[in-house]
Order: sequence, then structure tokens, then C-alpha cells
Amino acid sequence: MYDIVAFTGAGISKASNVPTFQELGDIRNKLSRQFFNSNTKEFYELLLYMKKITDSALPNPAHIALAKYNVPVITMNIDCLHKRAGSTNLIEIHGNLEYVFCPKCNKKFDFETVRESVYCNKCNEVLQPNVVLYGDSIPRYFDAINLIGLAKELLVVGTSFYTSTASFMVDRAEAAGIKVKIINENAENEVPSYLEKVLGKSEK
Repeated sequence: MYDIVAFTGAGISKASNVPTFQELGDIRNKLSRQFFNSNTKEFYELLLYMKKITDSALPNPAHIALAKYNVPVITMNIDCLHKRAGSTNLIEIHGNLEYVFCPKCNKKFDFETVRESVYCNKCNEVLQPNVVLYGDSIPRYFDAINLIGLAKELLVVGTSFYTSTASFMVDRAEAAGIKVKIINENAENEVPSYLEKVLGKSEK
């Protein structure tokens, strides 16, 4: 059992200057499987823009505190900031921007490859992002559900609940009788403070 498992959304990265979807206009409409299939080049131009932002971002005190206290994390974010903060028990439920891959030969390519071509140099298949798009299934959904089931408390940080994934996870926790704590504002200060209060005495 874990004292706390964290479930994080875009709001945890605001203090790292990573804009939320709401701040990026109609970006949600372009992060769909349908848009990818019909506008692949424009789709990758958008993700390259997002990757430029996330690559220049640094983990903030909320990310760092979760790593410090070894809190398992399920994140909807694709910015890799939890990983860069040092979290090791981590489920990036919507993937990340670390690479693209060929669905036919499974070869992985550096993400920057799509600047030159969106096709596999071996199979000529369209390269796929390591990101779960609207309209896709979530490969690690049940991994996340199982991890939440091992928690005494689910700490939800920085989610607007616009994405159904967040609602499903919280509903599952509540149905299992797991305490749910929500921090949606000022996460960079509230998360470290809360973890110090709850876990500080048990820190090894």
C-alpha cells in the first residue's frame, strides 16, 4: 500500500511556464486521431512547438516534492517534468514527446526526425507520436487503475476535469473508499506544503 498516489494534470506545470490546453486556444481539436490522419504535417508542427516549450521548462517545487517523497505519480501530462524531477514510479498515461515510432517495424526515431519527414525511412509508413490522442484507447489505463487501488489517498493536482480520464480515476478511487485530496491552485506551494504535513515525519 502507498500512503499517497498522485494524479496530475496540466495545472501542476503552470509554474514551469508550460501553458495549459485552455491557454493554447483550439489545440484540443488538433490533438485528435482524426486530425492526425488528415493533417499529419500540421499536427507534427504543433507537437514540435509544444516540445520546444516543454524542453525549455524546468520541474517546479510541486514536481520536485512528489519525487522527494517517492510518491507514485500518474500524469496526464506529456512534458516529462515528473521524470526530470526524479520520479521513478511514474505512469505517463497520455505518453510523452520523447520519440516517434513506426507502427510497422516498431523502430523508434528521435522526435526531431519529423522536421525532415513524417515517414519511416525503412517502411515508408507514417510515423506515430508516443502520445495518446483524442479518439485513441489508453494503453496504460488499467496500470493506472491498479496503482490507485494500492493507495490510501489519491492526491489530484492541477486538473480541470475537462478530460474524462481524470473523472474516471477519481470516480474509481471514491468507489473504492479511497480518500481524494484535490489541489488545483498554487500547486508549486500547496503540494510541497501538503506532502511535508502528511509525509514529512515518515520521510526516510
